[in-house]
Amino acid sequence: METHIEIVTLEDKYFIGVPVTNVFQNFDSARMKEANRLFLEGRKEIKGILNKEEYVCPHFANDILFTYIYSMEVESNIDVPKGMIGFHVPRQRYIKVRSSDQDPYAIGHEYLKENGLENNPKSLALEVFKFGEDQHFNNAVIYIPIVTSNP
Repeated sequence: METHIEIVTLEDKYFIGVPVTNVFQNFDSARMKEANRLFLEGRKEIKGILNKEEYVCPHFANDILFTYIYSMEVESNIDVPKGMIGFHVPRQRYIKVRSSDQDPYAIGHEYLKENGLENNPKSLALEVFKFGEDQHFNNAVIYIPIVTSNP
């Protein structure tokens, strides 16, 4: 399988979805499955969806916790269904990575290091999936945010 990697800038984005926070040390897969179930059941209530064929999972983490959000990109996050959150991700530069046979995060972080770039811990990484495919990072397009003074 080929690996694809490039630097891209994504303009402002709006999302509505279901968040889940988990602990790395005591990972609870049932919490993740429940959040995914709630998202899949509730997505029909989300208005203004930009692409009904894919969903986006923005996430952030530190050494203890991570938060993962099953979401749809929308025109605006004004009308948020009950039990979901709406949020805005400002314009940001990313490393865009796709690989079906290697860890795209490892590839992306190695690329950052080799090119003197730095991951932006104040922004969200994005995983973009197509409905109908297994949810695994090897089926996703991964966006790793880059520190920059001028996105």
